[in-house]
Amino acid sequence: LGLFQVMPETGKMLGFKHLTHPESGIHAGIKYVKKLFKYFEEELPFRQKMRFVLASYNVGPGHVMDARELARRLGFDKNRWFGNVEKAMLMLQEPKWYKRAKFGYCRGREPVKYVSEIQLRYDNYVKIID
Repeated sequence: LGLFQVMPETGKMLGFKHLTHPESGIHAGIKYVKKLFKYFEEELPFRQKMRFVLASYNVGPGHVMDARELARRLGFDKNRWFGNVEKAMLMLQEPKWYKRAKFGYCRGREPVKYVSEIQLRYDNYVKIID
């Protein structure tokens, strides 16, 4: 709901009731990002950690953790999003993989697209500034 598309249950967990009010929705979204940021290891490089946070914002941290674990099992780098955890995230749409995942089925295309679009937008902003 609202500008930051925070789910009602998430908003409630964070102490927000009126997610459709711009100020509340923005505060809830920012508070949730901050909470997700603490969910991942401190030693992760900032850019990688932020990609995991963005994917978690879209699909939930449990699915991101499942994808990281699957990436590790498959010999991918569980600490890198692009080309690694991103691939595992897509695999969690398939019964062969999601049946063995703690959080089960994941609509993997959505967080993959979400993170890619934000990364592309960021890269374009940096090019404009340079």
